[in-house]
Amino acid sequence: MPAVSVLVPVYNVDRYLGECLKSICSQTLKDIEIICIDDGSVDSSGAIADSFAQKDPRIKVIHKANAGYGAAMNAGLDMASGEYIGIVESDDKIAPDMYETLYRNAKKHDLDFVKSEAYYWYEKIGYVKRIHVGGIGEYFDRVLCDVDRNVFFDFFMNIWTGIYKRSFLMENDIRFNESSGASYQDNGFWMQTCMYAGRAMWLNQAFYYYRQDNPEASVKSASKMHAMTGEYEHLESLLKERHQEELLPYCYSMRLFRLRGTFYRIADELKPSFCGQIKSGYEMYKPYMRYNRHMDKWFRDFLKEPEAYCRRIISEKKKIKERIINSCGVVVYGAGERGSIVLRSLYDEGLYDKICCFAVSEAPAGGRMADRQILGIQEALEAYPDALVIIAVIRGSGMYKQMTEKLKELGAGNYMDGSDIEENFYIL
Repeated sequence: MPAVSVLVPVYNVDRYLGECLKSICSQTLKDIEIICIDDGSVDSSGAIADSFAQKDPRIKVIHKANAGYGAAMNAGLDMASGEYIGIVESDDKIAPDMYETLYRNAKKHDLDFVKSEAYYWYEKIGYVKRIHVGGIGEYFDRVLCDVDRNVFFDFFMNIWTGIYKRSFLMENDIRFNESSGASYQDNGFWMQTCMYAGRAMWLNQAFYYYRQDNPEASVKSASKMHAMTGEYEHLESLLKERHQEELLPYCYSMRLFRLRGTFYRIADELKPSFCGQIKSGYEMYKPYMRYNRHMDKWFRDFLKEPEAYCRRIISEKKKIKERIINSCGVVVYGAGERGSIVLRSLYDEGLYDKICCFAVSEAPAGGRMADRQILGIQEALEAYPDALVIIAVIRGSGMYKQMTEKLKELGAGNYMDGSDIEENFYIL
């Protein structure tokens, strides 16, 4: 029995698969098996997986007709023989000590699963940013049990930063929904692991590089609108079949949360037709938003006039994009968390090339971020006097007031709030 079986779902990723497999083969934990599930790729992905298998006997390759992400993952689960199961998406990569660290902690604490954090990874611009969930620091690096169950759902939602005890998955019949395509099938798996685990841990370390610059990760498919609700309907049916109605509130609250995210994620032309799902979802499950006032307010505001809300969001996005596109360039004023959000938003919208530099009050010598200089704000305005300045801090904060006063002092009148981007664009 290997210590860890690593499942790698593969579908038309020949541009990235080699780097992904190299990172897995280079793990300091050598006692692993690597299972590549080629789900009917029509590019050279299958051949790349086979070539790696010829060089490393730990690699097994399944070639199957295309049946979707869920069916591919279940095929991998069926073949896996490891004590624990890991998952790596085929366009991502992992740090060399990931599985050694996870496995050591899993064994030491007898965990059903152990997870870590991840990095946003933009290979093309050399940008890596750790994904860290704030406000729950006391829950990292400790064994969490049933009394902590609600906290499980506050960590970054993913299935690939950890390892899962295979016996735990089998005893609880945790598998993937075999719906078509490759959208949201990870949600049900993630929910079940969080609902059923008796002993779990999240490490305050990051090992997983989550690629953000894969152009094939499109959100323009109408089928993605229905995949999310279908996934949660499947999970709801599963819990009812198992007579585990006490777990349904987790399913319902997360479904509402994902409805909001899906609305911002899908292409603008699809938003009006998604309103019905938001309306029916909130009508059915609104009691589960009772204590999340921010989310509840969003639904109530949206449903007062759904069509008008859609038009406003689409119009605001268009105005923001046009202002940036028509600018002489952009100075992002703020290189912290909010600066990262602005960067990721502009990159996702194809506007990264408009960024001239990042600016802060006191710039570090030779500082850079995402292949752009970090300059002092006065130096940035002298270098790019006609640029649009995006203030990348929380609107209304003390820092925001200081920054707007500084811009006025420097005679810069062409600026906008980064909060406008956060409120109108999809940001992972």
